[in-house]
Amino acid sequence: MNCYKLWLLVLILIPNLYVTAQDLDTEKQYNWFDKTIGLENTGLYNGVAYIDVEKAKGTFKKFLYNNGFQSGSIEYDGQTYYDITLKYDVFNDEVLLQLKGENGTTILQPFKELINSFSITNRAFVKIVNKTTESGDEFSGFYEKMLQTAQLTVLKKHRKKRLKRIKRKKLSYQFKPIKPYYFLHYQDKYYSVKNKRDFIQLFPEFKEEINSIGIDGSVKRDNPDAVILAYAKQINTLLSKQ
Repeated sequence: MNCYKLWLLVLILIPNLYVTAQDLDTEKQYNWFDKTIGLENTGLYNGVAYIDVEKAKGTFKKFLYNNGFQSGSIEYDGQTYYDITLKYDVFNDEVLLQLKGENGTTILQPFKELINSFSITNRAFVKIVNKTTESGDEFSGFYEKMLQTAQLTVLKKHRKKRLKRIKRKKLSYQFKPIKPYYFLHYQDKYYSVKNKRDFIQLFPEFKEEINSIGIDGSVKRDNPDAVILAYAKQINTLLSKQ
């Protein structure tokens, strides 16, 4: 085939390739690219090798889930990577990646400053950097987006405390969940919310509707997520009707 015919063939094929690429959704395109060149050849391999110096036995571990790595995605250094296995270290507020390549499996701790967001088992987390609530409290780190609508967003800060145990001259750790922090993002401002009183203070015009929400005492004690979401969803519904 002479150069002219080869060039003509390229001109014919390029539009078709472009149309095909457009027909693929973004996630599939990224997955195809990552698998084609190998994850070890992408920007995701930019971090430090992970060594766990705070190992814990049993159920009291420092991670969001205690049963190993989970499927998810991560937006890292401006690029989104899908179908990644990862862990979220709640105590240290760090993300760990389990990356498989030609040379085996690597556990990597990506640079936190390059992470914009990540998801794990369909739970979305976003990185907050140097924000301040209307009451003057500063906060940063990874926060779970429990609810996101056109009107408002509810963020949750997972927290764990570390307990040291010495048995037979051996040091071990336990990491137990402690009460999380909740934040409401509304009209480009952040508010710390803990209970019904906080929501009424923020939305006094909806006081009657907020007070009408009946929440069992055991739910308030054992499931604070449900309490915060109940008030936030009610307010979101009322705001959407305005």
